Amino acid sequence: MAPPAPAAKLSCRQIRPADLPAVTDLLHEGFPKRSRDYWEAGLRLLAASSPPEGCAQFGHLLEVGGRPAGVLLMIFSASPDGAGPALRGNVSSWYVTPEARAYAGLLVLRALRPPDACFVNVSPAPGTLPIIAAQGFTRFCGGVFAALPALAGRGPGTVRPWATARGIPEADQRLLRDHDGFGCLGLWCETPDGGLPFVVRRRRIKPGGIPCAQLIYCRSLEALERHAGALGRFLALRGMPLLLVPSDRPLNGVVGRLFPDRLPMYARGAVPPRIGDLSYTEAALFGF
Repeated sequence: MAPPAPAAKLSCRQIRPADLPAVTDLLHEGFPKRSRDYWEAGLRLLAASSPPEGCAQFGHLLEVGGRPAGVLLMIFSASPDGAGPALRGNVSSWYVTPEARAYAGLLVLRALRPPDACFVNVSPAPGTLPIIAAQGFTRFCGGVFAALPALAGRGPGTVRPWATARGIPEADQRLLRDHDGFGCLGLWCETPDGGLPFVVRRRRIKPGGIPCAQLIYCRSLEALERHAGALGRFLALRGMPLLLVPSDRPLNGVVGRLFPDRLPMYARGAVPPRIGDLSYTEAALFGF
């Protein structure tokens, strides 16, 4: 289909709250397998969030001739523990109407700012991989480890809902509280050497709708390996015996199977993201 006439006025700007109905329409058009309720719920969470200063609340909107023609959702966040990039931008759902595809590059160029941020794409559609490679993204995680952590050794640590624990540092409380608000499950693992947070999201695997948990946050894969048994038994008692962990390798001492080339994740930036940290991304807010 031919692009709009050159005289059409172009605008690429941050999405405002008043744009959300039009943004929902575009997202539902571009991703028809997702319901309007799905997009509206996710946008409400973004509206209630607090991105770092100077960053977009929702992402960017492309207008052609004064009409919405493209959207790129962005989720900006600061490192929750100082171990990853100081500023991260999750390039989430991206759609441009067919008649405006010639201008899609303008939307991306505007959205991939500021230059010192690390940008991640944790759920790229297969057809977009050549595009994001041309934009400078490289793969930082290329597999999923499907774990049965309850079968791991007992080891130290007791896992409980974070709200029932005491002495949690404020930064960890903020992480866990925020993700409870996103619909995730924030957990605190108490050990003789101190505590540490875990965040998972309940999901079902098709076909069959097998219940499981998706790992959203851990301080490191090594920390997950040390406390897999305690975490796994907590989840199994709540109907989630299977834990899906983004990883390029099997977890040491944890029963499971590695599925390479599943759920590949890509990043662009000088400081790479840390495997095991999907906090404040679309995985946490929207769910895969």
